Amino acid sequence: MDMTAGGAVDPAIENHQQVSELRAAMKHLRSEPRGWLFSLKFSLCVLLTTIGVLVALQPVWWCRVAGVVLIGCMFAHAAELQHEALHNLAYRSRRANAVSGIALGLPMLISFAAYKAAHMRHHRDLGTPMNREFFDYGDQYGREERSKLGAFVDWSVRFTMVHHYALFVANLGRSLLGRDFSGESARVSRRIRRDHRLVLGALLALSALSWSLDSMVIVWVWLLPLFLVAGPVHAAIELPEHFGCETLNRDPFANTRTIRSNRILTWFTNGNNFHVEHHLMPNLPLERLPDLHNEVQDRIRYFNRGYLDYFGKLLRR
Repeated sequence: MDMTAGGAVDPAIENHQQVSELRAAMKHLRSEPRGWLFSLKFSLCVLLTTIGVLVALQPVWWCRVAGVVLIGCMFAHAAELQHEALHNLAYRSRRANAVSGIALGLPMLISFAAYKAAHMRHHRDLGTPMNREFFDYGDQYGREERSKLGAFVDWSVRFTMVHHYALFVANLGRSLLGRDFSGESARVSRRIRRDHRLVLGALLALSALSWSLDSMVIVWVWLLPLFLVAGPVHAAIELPEHFGCETLNRDPFANTRTIRSNRILTWFTNGNNFHVEHHLMPNLPLERLPDLHNEVQDRIRYFNRGYLDYFGKLLRR
């Protein structure tokens, strides 16, 4: 057994052993993905998005505003469903996970292949200086001291998601040129190129429809919901995950936050609020995370009783 200089057990190794033992003790919670349940969630997302589209295309300003908000919220919800698919927890079939994941990420310009590769590394590297996340918000975890102006810029960058859109444009260019992506295998690079070309195809198709109808369809049902609603909502969902936590600590009870929220927000975030539990057992079906929470809640260091509680405390900091 590795020891420190004084003969004591290295705390990091001891913590790793404790987490491994806990995972082994919780193995009774594991179950196979229930594809029918994910299909229901997917179908509800499509239904609500369709309703939003119909409302947004009405020639009444308040209908259009309501439609844009609903569509944007469903775009953000779809990204949370995509997260389930990239862990291969939506269906038993990897192909079904990939197909659904590609479709769910398309509205927010998210490459399923790029997100999956980056997210798996995030799970592996969280707690180390090597950790990187797919969505770049600048000061990702709130570690740096900022002036008021610097803080304003940081929050603006986060909630507009400008880095994500800039990266999409850059990666689309690489995809159209047939180039590979740094740090990714040739196979993953091919899949990333495929995803970006599919998004471009969807943008061109909706643009053509708007032109043929001599209307602003693409603006009302995609661009405004994406930039004004989906981006900020998605950033708000992701913010509590690790912000202000001990992100250089390998212990998932220290580097991640859980929020015990109501059923509606748990559905909307697709269980993302149980984030400590997800990092503790990444391959656990998301509907089992509340059960895991009941087993480990006393160990969690960063915990909030609802999103209002979290954001209220954040604003008062």
